[in-house]
Amino acid sequence: MDVFKIDTRHGTSNTFELSRGNCFPFTGVPFGMNYFAIETNDDNWWFHPEAKHYRGFRITHQPTMWAGTKGDFCSLRILPVGNATIGLTDVAYDPEQSQFHPNQLEIFQKNDQLRTTVIPTDYGCTMNISSSHLQSGIVVSFPTDGVITDVSEDVIEGYSLQLHTHGSVPLKMYFHIRSNHAITNVEEIQPGFTQILFQEAGAVHLGIGTSFISEEYARKNVPVGEDEVLLADVTARWQEKLNKIEVSDHDPKKVQTFYQNMYRAFLYPQRLYEMDEQGNPVHRDMYADQVKPGYLYMNNGFWDTARTVYPLYSLIEVDEYQKILEGFLNSYRESGYLPKWLSPEDSGGMPGNWIDAVIADASIKGIRRDLMPEFLKGMIHSAEVQDPNRSRGRSYCQEYLENQYVPADLNESVNHTLDYSYSDYCISVVADSLNDKTTSSKYGERAFWYQNLFSKNDGFMVARDRAGKFNQNFSPTSWGGDYTEGASWQSTFAVPHDIQGLINLYGGPEKFEKTIVKLGNTTPSYTVEGYGHVIHEMAEMEVNGFGQINVGNQPSFHLPYLYTFIKKSYYAQPLLKQALTRLFNAGWQGYPGDEDNGSMSSWYIFNSLGFYPFCPGSGEYLIGMPIFDHATIHLSNGKSLNVTTESNYPQQQFIDSITVDAQAYRKCFIQHSELIQGMNFTFNLGMVPNPECFNYQEMPFSLTTN
Repeated sequence: MDVFKIDTRHGTSNTFELSRGNCFPFTGVPFGMNYFAIETNDDNWWFHPEAKHYRGFRITHQPTMWAGTKGDFCSLRILPVGNATIGLTDVAYDPEQSQFHPNQLEIFQKNDQLRTTVIPTDYGCTMNISSSHLQSGIVVSFPTDGVITDVSEDVIEGYSLQLHTHGSVPLKMYFHIRSNHAITNVEEIQPGFTQILFQEAGAVHLGIGTSFISEEYARKNVPVGEDEVLLADVTARWQEKLNKIEVSDHDPKKVQTFYQNMYRAFLYPQRLYEMDEQGNPVHRDMYADQVKPGYLYMNNGFWDTARTVYPLYSLIEVDEYQKILEGFLNSYRESGYLPKWLSPEDSGGMPGNWIDAVIADASIKGIRRDLMPEFLKGMIHSAEVQDPNRSRGRSYCQEYLENQYVPADLNESVNHTLDYSYSDYCISVVADSLNDKTTSSKYGERAFWYQNLFSKNDGFMVARDRAGKFNQNFSPTSWGGDYTEGASWQSTFAVPHDIQGLINLYGGPEKFEKTIVKLGNTTPSYTVEGYGHVIHEMAEMEVNGFGQINVGNQPSFHLPYLYTFIKKSYYAQPLLKQALTRLFNAGWQGYPGDEDNGSMSSWYIFNSLGFYPFCPGSGEYLIGMPIFDHATIHLSNGKSLNVTTESNYPQQQFIDSITVDAQAYRKCFIQHSELIQGMNFTFNLGMVPNPECFNYQEMPFSLTTN
């Protein structure tokens, strides 16, 4: 896929009430420290693809619009103006004559006949402003807060601020803007909006460097070289990412959708390190306010990304993944806790400690084993030491240890309990890889504590008070309160490490089957007690219409694969095919819910290829339902995995048979260690289910084996 065919406006048409991605149209290098976009609004949803006015180019570090208006820390806005627009702080632009690509952003202002092109680099960009008019300039402002410290001759310098901080001091992003034309006029046209005009010229070239380290670093980070060379470099870097998986299909719309998702899978986490004069990585420790050696990354919510993003990197992006893990370890060293939600430092958002899943998955796959002893210390610290502010680590660590569940008087108690139980499993995996049998056994036993919230009377995970009494007003469709972004229907099955144990709690596979059939076939209804109003995830579940399997949100990502554990994978196959082909597209409303830092893109990528990391940390992928005629996955170790799908048409919704390297393959899962050897998968699809497709003599991983 040519990177110039990727439209960054994918998934950007959203409202507070309904998400179809909640994405931003980012241009930049993969995993870039900065991204570049245009701003059309002044609220959390500061871009809409149908807007015809814009307020400027935004240098942004926005992890999600749910971070609030202050969530885009250290941002900077630059609005090009010409003869007709001098003195304005927002102008009309023509979307039809503009280009939104990962490697280049080009905006055309018809009124001024002014065209601006941005080419991103690692720590800055070039901005070319061309017009037939003689006078041009820029309006510099700050979406958050900032200061212009110097304007002289052909240079503009300043910094923008982080308005909220979880460390000791706010970050500053220093910027240095260098023009090829002299500055002739500087004027504050409105409070906070500074207009800077250049000497008469039809074309102005700006080199922009940024840094979180110092003014000196910002100056040295100004791009050097011809624009054609810079564009060729960023284009090649994006092509390398997109080409890691090559798909072909008789339906070109599906192919376009796939590559839109590939683009989004390489945006987060963003780099928060720079290179010193010797070419070594350095970063600012936001707790000690010191510059320190090593990698650091930001803008990542592990509750979202641990399920899909890092398992994807373990196959096709191991080089960056190794640096990312080192960066996460630096976050632990500097803050005292393994991070939960980096924005830019740990904000402590969402339940659980899902970074434990990232670490366990890397450990079992042999990625950065040298870091695992220190990671294990961090995992245990989060599991045992209560943060006084109940932010970092396990928010309810103390109560969990006292009760073996999180009591109902604490917010989202059920999801915290289930996530802690899964984290305990992940700790046991890492400890076992280090031959620490005592620790592995201790946390392996705690991994069963999820069972303490299973109500046999209700048949769901139900909150309990400190005396052990289950919630007497329980309803499986009541959202919030005891649950996170869902109800008990979405949360009960959040024990990917022990589905067989969950089946046993239900009384066996027959009773479990009845429940998960209802899961898919029950009307997507809800009540709002926990939130007091309809949140967007409720609306999406209703609009998407996949029963209580809310494919548009992370707690439901693994739900289609529950049918594998009752030896009826064919229940899931049409469900997956319908979800992939009906709920995803290449347009401005491209997703069934929040995309969330690459998590939903990676979910789509895995499932469209026919396999899925059901339980990160187990080293297994469950067989799903591929949707492409052919795919070649170029693995990080240099080998390739080929997936061919025969009879790949809408009416063929079931897998009839599978071969691997021309030999019959009848397992319902595959090991990572097998997959990375490279192989040729062929899926033969059929019109009706084939119960004999898998033999189920071997079942996917579960702590409980029978």
